[in-house]
Amino acid sequence: MYNVSLVKAGAYNQEIVDKAVQESIDLLGGINNFIKPNQRVALKVNLLMKADPERQATTHPSVVEALIKIIKEMKAIPFIVDSSGGPFNETYMNNVYKASGMTAVAKRQEVELNQNFNSIEVECPNAIVGKKFLILEALETADVIINVTKLKTHSFTGYTNAVKNMFGAIPGLTKVEMHGKYRTLDVFADFLYDIHDYFKGKLVLNITDAIMGMQGPGPSNGTPKKIGAILASANPLALDIVACKLINIDINLMPIINKGLSRKMVDSVNDIRILGEELEPLIIKDYEIVMPNNYKPFATIVPKFLQPLVHKVMTKRPIINKKQCKGCKKCYEHCPVKAISMVEYKKGQPLKAEIDYNKCIRCYCCQELCPYGVVKVKSGIIYRIVNHKQNKKSKK
Repeated sequence: MYNVSLVKAGAYNQEIVDKAVQESIDLLGGINNFIKPNQRVALKVNLLMKADPERQATTHPSVVEALIKIIKEMKAIPFIVDSSGGPFNETYMNNVYKASGMTAVAKRQEVELNQNFNSIEVECPNAIVGKKFLILEALETADVIINVTKLKTHSFTGYTNAVKNMFGAIPGLTKVEMHGKYRTLDVFADFLYDIHDYFKGKLVLNITDAIMGMQGPGPSNGTPKKIGAILASANPLALDIVACKLINIDINLMPIINKGLSRKMVDSVNDIRILGEELEPLIIKDYEIVMPNNYKPFATIVPKFLQPLVHKVMTKRPIINKKQCKGCKKCYEHCPVKAISMVEYKKGQPLKAEIDYNKCIRCYCCQELCPYGVVKVKSGIIYRIVNHKQNKKSKK
């Protein structure tokens, strides 16, 4: 059986969060089931971008602080680590740490914020697609890893939680290269599980901050939505399955979940046991979800020379509001296939971003990392017609 704990937590009051995180771990047998005294414990949080915690784009600092207290009681040594969507360097990451509330937590609890900005190449001979890739050296040198996630919708993958959060093990702008290399969601999902396979044995626990989530066009430009729970599991896929059910996502429509089941990270959904609260009364029926971008089933039924056209008309695409675009170049600098250029919109104004849809692979990195929320993901009429039934099913 794969145990997943589910505990109510109604607000980011530190006392409430401390109790919920403690209970979620106790339901799994206690922290001593996962770490030992004197171990260096990497808290792999979600720090997608420089954002205030109340935006709900990042792991809330109160959840991290609660976990730090528990680990310190075990006489282990926790430290906070992640790689955001920008450059993986001291200046950028320390700005992210500060904005997300992690700097204040580290100061209060006297723990380390990762300052090792080196990366190393690792080999995974049994991987499906990722035979070699770069990871954060800090994760390699940790004794164990606890994956501290944020439950959100995601315009590319449908949702993001424990499985997707380990993509942050890839340093900074290298993540952009990986999106360019693994262009379809099916292949990208394989890469995510290759990362998990590499960290198997070291990644001992996954904890989800689902007190507040993000709905709609996540993972950065959606809207906050109260869920009211903390979840935990030793198995990231089992945790994702329960988390998706909690926000009323049809797991059958999520390629990441289907890929994990096919790779036997969980043998069967029926083997998952929920500890603590009953799931059904906590399900958020009106959560605004998004469909993942998985065009492959359509492309395989047409000749190869037509597949680029099918990709173009059968997928959602990012749209930049040029009137609101600030010309910050964030999307331009992070596009994995160089599909974005900076062009003159009006004379005397800063250059604005423009997308070449013949090059665009629909990874939505531009939407994900836009600091001003001016990139929207929209679907054309053909996409809406084909996906009408799936969209209706996913909202039930």
